[in-house]
Amino acid sequence: MIYSIFSVKDATLYDQYPSLNTGLDAVLEINKSSTVSGSTIVYYNSRIVVKFDLTNFTNNFANALLTQTASYYLRLTATEPSEIPTSYDLYAYQVSQSWNMGTGRYTTAVTSSDGVSWTYRLTSANTASAWLTSSFANGTTGSWATRGGGGTWFTASAHSQSFDYQTTDVLMDVTTAVRQWIANTKANEGFIIKKSDTDEQSSNTFNSLRFFSKDTHTVYGPRLEMRYDDSTYLTSSTLVDYTDEVTLNLSNIQPEYAEGSKARVNVSARPKYPDRTFATMSYYYDVYRLPSSSFYSVRDAHTSDVIIPFDETNTKISADNNGSYFVLNFNGLAPERYYRLLIKSKTSSAEEYIYDRNWIFKVVR
Repeated sequence: MIYSIFSVKDATLYDQYPSLNTGLDAVLEINKSSTVSGSTIVYYNSRIVVKFDLTNFTNNFANALLTQTASYYLRLTATEPSEIPTSYDLYAYQVSQSWNMGTGRYTTAVTSSDGVSWTYRLTSANTASAWLTSSFANGTTGSWATRGGGGTWFTASAHSQSFDYQTTDVLMDVTTAVRQWIANTKANEGFIIKKSDTDEQSSNTFNSLRFFSKDTHTVYGPRLEMRYDDSTYLTSSTLVDYTDEVTLNLSNIQPEYAEGSKARVNVSARPKYPDRTFATMSYYYDVYRLPSSSFYSVRDAHTSDVIIPFDETNTKISADNNGSYFVLNFNGLAPERYYRLLIKSKTSSAEEYIYDRNWIFKVVR
């Protein structure tokens, strides 16, 4: 299962504009720009802070699953990038001081004083709320290339993702950090996402890598995904034979599901042309199961963007006496939108079947 939650606050910290709050911007940005001051080139970086409320996890799942079994991934969906390198790395650290999101925007004529910025955690109206730039608490640090500030973070449990001629979307394994937050061994103040200190302090520019924020009008705001294998596979029903053509249907899919609910979706499979036999009951009542290497995926019905991918560990299709099925959790799906289900069965490492039969449902509030 892949169970998602959306961020509760986020913002971009701009080195060049140290008091600027961007809490209500529709995008989050990592960039590196330069200006000329006299005969000196000055470089400015930006960083992202984002926080998730883990209450949905802790209220709905057993603690052993949350802290020992499940894995967690940070997902940021990129807008159109501008002149970025083909290869680069991004890092996510646990923020070590509290911060407010604020109500400012990058284009605001008068800089909003409330909320996080490069220099301040809470508000620029209170200099006591500045990020630490020295005398860091044990196990924490901060860094900068030009101007002191830009957040503080725990030095342990750094998470990273390398990009090399690939999509600019972030899907970063942050399991260690989230397990610590759930176990209350570290306070949850969210992540700070940045380039490495070496890259930030170098003379290389990094034009603009932008992601949708929580205030976007799309469904692509920052998400934290909890992933775990919830499948069970009993062999009491008959395995469908893919040497012949197979008919597959989702027999109980509903047109609408309530936000935050979950449902069992039954997968009905049978041979399209069964062998002719003499029997007292229709072969339509025979129960078949899909191979154990079968998976489901969810896509946006209008854009075809993948919301839940075919994951060979965490979207496995189960089987019991009544055939194949999977449990779909609608908590991480944005409401008032339509989604499409797909099924994939692998019969060998070289052969697989994907079923896309316009199985569409809507998540409603």
